[in-house]
Amino acid sequence: MTRLLLASLLTLAAADSPQQLQQRLQAWLAPPKSSTRQLELSIRSAGVTTHWSAGQARRVRDGGTETLTVVLAPPEVRGTALLVRAAAGQPLKAWRRIAPLRRQREVRPSEALASFADTELTYADLGLAAPGDEKLTLLGADTLNGIDVVKLQATPADRARVARVVTWLIAASGQPLKREIFDAADRAWKVETDEDVAPIHGVPTAQRVRIEDVQTGFGTEYRATRIAYDVALPDDLFDPARLSQAADAALWK
Repeated sequence: MTRLLLASLLTLAAADSPQQLQQRLQAWLAPPKSSTRQLELSIRSAGVTTHWSAGQARRVRDGGTETLTVVLAPPEVRGTALLVRAAAGQPLKAWRRIAPLRRQREVRPSEALASFADTELTYADLGLAAPGDEKLTLLGADTLNGIDVVKLQATPADRARVARVVTWLIAASGQPLKREIFDAADRAWKVETDEDVAPIHGVPTAQRVRIEDVQTGFGTEYRATRIAYDVALPDDLFDPARLSQAADAALWK
């Protein structure tokens, strides 16, 4: 271990508990500001790449958050959506709509790591994540692409689908650089990397996210565009009863 890494590890051990690092990570992933963005997705499987566009809106309300992700194109999946509501002091609630089937149902928090619309994105990636029911462990300092990082491991209480998740993050800011997900048998499953980070309206934001399934060779990448923070958003955009109309909101035009 280099002197720099040893010094970093000693500093982290003295100043940051795993819980504090998790709080920094959550603050980075979900800044306390309402926001909108458009996601340009490339979905790769079996040698074929499909391109989708999606809109995403998030708002902070009454101490909680509401996050909507809705597919805008192509036409055959337009309207597929996920709405997540995290109200202060209440259990997480979420609704999923599959447009081609014209079906909508509630999604349980236990499904957080299930695939969204057959992509490598999970419901947790789109807001359905409830920190607090996992064991957090500090694995130590390391470097990634020349950047000093610390590795934080989260072991879920229910390991039926995932044994553990290891996040590589910049300790000072909580900015994630890489996330490794291990399946129930503790085999490497998915690797997520956050790239092209730049301040948008003063908020550091990853504008490119890549998720690779190392077991199948499939992958999903999205680029975030038209990012805006501190925006006013209408109530009906976050109404589960109007989820079938979300793709037609004026916000995306």
